[in-house]
Amino acid sequence: MRPSEAGQRFIERARRICLEYQDALLEMHELDSGQQGLLRLGYSPTMPEEAILDACRRLIRERPKAQLRLVKRFALELLDSLLAGELDLLLAPLPETGMDGTDGRRLFDDRLLVVADAEHPLLQRRQLKLADICSAQWLLPGPRFSIRQYVERAFRLQGLPLPQARVEVDFGTPTLFQLIAGTRILCIATEETLQSRMLEGMRVLDLAPGQLDLRREVGLIVRSGAYLSPVAERMIEILRGRLGQATPP
Repeated sequence: MRPSEAGQRFIERARRICLEYQDALLEMHELDSGQQGLLRLGYSPTMPEEAILDACRRLIRERPKAQLRLVKRFALELLDSLLAGELDLLLAPLPETGMDGTDGRRLFDDRLLVVADAEHPLLQRRQLKLADICSAQWLLPGPRFSIRQYVERAFRLQGLPLPQARVEVDFGTPTLFQLIAGTRILCIATEETLQSRMLEGMRVLDLAPGQLDLRREVGLIVRSGAYLSPVAERMIEILRGRLGQATPP
């Protein structure tokens, strides 16, 4: 069975009411008990993890009684968890068209790059076009994730076949790059990730300008109207100070 349009709208409103009720209980409990709060922070695999952990260390030092719960997943899954009330705050790419029920604030811009094993023959060529790599095999997240959609959109706009996902993943971690070492498989990485030890032996393909624009806005995302504990508010301040001044390297 499926709900009618009216039934679906009722379900959505009922969920919001339940979340607001839970927020009210949490706020009253913290005011009554004087607790400093729990922070449930989600971040996507392409975020600058060193900066995030540095912010967490600072928060732990400042708030000895605070509790942290860290969740690392792809942005789409994090947004679902945020809307379900399972997370308080996200550090992730901002949705291109926004997302109902969330508020986002830009911190910085970053850029995704196409990388390959250092022995890949495509690295010997300059100013590559998408037509030059359309027959390549890729490691990519599933079709529902934004990175995959960005890549496929670029190929589609040029009337080219979509990239072949030799390896498809529904999780993200820098150790995945070890999977393609010594192969002819291409994948996507951030500039920040390229500086980690996990990408030793990997190199960036030289794509011609305008071939694959993977620039993104990254920011903090919260549920619209949600209660934020003092710990969550402080983490927002720390991350803004840490990441909001300049684009990470």
